Amino acid sequence: MLSINNNLGKSFFLYGHGGTGKTFLYNAIITKLKSLSKIVIVVASSGIAATLLPNGTTAHSRFKIPLHLDNTSTCSIKKGTHLAELICEASLIVWDEAPMTHRHAFEAISRTFCDLMEIPLSGTGHKLFGGKTIILGGDFRQTLPVIADSGREQTVDGSITRSPLWNSFQMLRLSKNMRLNDSQENNVIVGCVLKFGEWVLALGDGKLDTNSFSSNTPSDWIEIPEIFMVIPGKNPLQSITEEIYESFADCYKDTKYLRGRAIVTPTNAVVIEINDYMLQQLPGEGHCYYSSDSMHLDKEVPESFSETYPTEFLNTLSFNGVPDHEIRLKVNTPVMLLRNLSPPSGLCNGTRLMITSLGQNSIIGNIMGGSFDGKPVAISRILLNIEDKKWPFILKRRQFPVRLCYGMMINKIQGQTLDKVGIYLPNPVFSHGQLYVAVSRVRSAAGLRFLITNEEGVPGNHTRNIVFSEAFTDITGN
Repeated sequence: MLSINNNLGKSFFLYGHGGTGKTFLYNAIITKLKSLSKIVIVVASSGIAATLLPNGTTAHSRFKIPLHLDNTSTCSIKKGTHLAELICEASLIVWDEAPMTHRHAFEAISRTFCDLMEIPLSGTGHKLFGGKTIILGGDFRQTLPVIADSGREQTVDGSITRSPLWNSFQMLRLSKNMRLNDSQENNVIVGCVLKFGEWVLALGDGKLDTNSFSSNTPSDWIEIPEIFMVIPGKNPLQSITEEIYESFADCYKDTKYLRGRAIVTPTNAVVIEINDYMLQQLPGEGHCYYSSDSMHLDKEVPESFSETYPTEFLNTLSFNGVPDHEIRLKVNTPVMLLRNLSPPSGLCNGTRLMITSLGQNSIIGNIMGGSFDGKPVAISRILLNIEDKKWPFILKRRQFPVRLCYGMMINKIQGQTLDKVGIYLPNPVFSHGQLYVAVSRVRSAAGLRFLITNEEGVPGNHTRNIVFSEAFTDITGN
């Protein structure tokens, strides 16, 4: 408040692991400032996190951050526009899940704000973010910026902690896990040594004991305590779904029941298997929606080239974050949005809906969770232009931007709090923080279950836990 009241333009980073109350603190600060008639711009790096904050939207949408960033990028905000005036009048910027965003995005925003506020970019009179007070928040144990075709070094280098801006941030720490504080399960001892909350943090820090493994076991593999393991049957998929969605036949219409649970996994192919299986358990007739697919060719490419890739082939293409050619739905199924349709209305990438009606040209549903919980919305087909280095064309697909969400990719639950989480690992995680994100979303130890199998489907209790320890160096100072 001192920074805001005296126009000091300080930069803060609110650091805390899952459940420590970051969202609660954001809301308290935002409510206080709004009661004083001050303007607060609220954004998040992910759509689902944005819906948990009042008037939240995605940072890329709000600040017009370019898709392709480098160390000289700026945002597409022109002086004199409504957005430019809003930024100039704002007293505070709140940005949740900041570690997910590449450092070049923050640098681009700082340059843009300086331009809008007519502040020098360097030298005498320079102020970060144009002199705006800003609060970034998040947990570096969770997923870091996703950089295509990059390795460990590039991922860590993309973190905000590697930016020249970082030294100007004041660190504020939250350490008490309020999500587990009132739960008796927090007293469950993991491995007869650690409490559940401490076990989760040790996993996130990459400090779980691996001494019991043979010399042939990779150093980043860990043993999951038996109390978290699902007893596998002949069909692992059936075992994990029945464990997480118990009494499904009686509760499949219950929004609260569905909102509080999910099965998560690292790969999109397994997500599809989970959702197809759950859809079969749901009574009633379904509706199948097919996309309209075509390709856009460069002017220099002859028209005859299109014969090489007929429409039937285009229909088979599948991409992460893109709706499939064929979508099967039923009334009372939960779906997740795959695009930011209207963030101010709660329709963000990651927003979950409960389907209430299926039409030919629209889908009706109620938002599940967040500040727009229960709000009825209508979803129409949208046109998506999809570029992929594998193909010498741009795929143009018109389809409903939704996907069933009984099962989800691990990164899709970041920012959420659930009653029951099933972690299904026919394949181990492949990136920093994925396993930590999955285990830290649950309210209590009683709600966490693992099912781990190898390529032959044989169950086990060892899995990979990838932690880039160097990502913490600039935070801890050691």
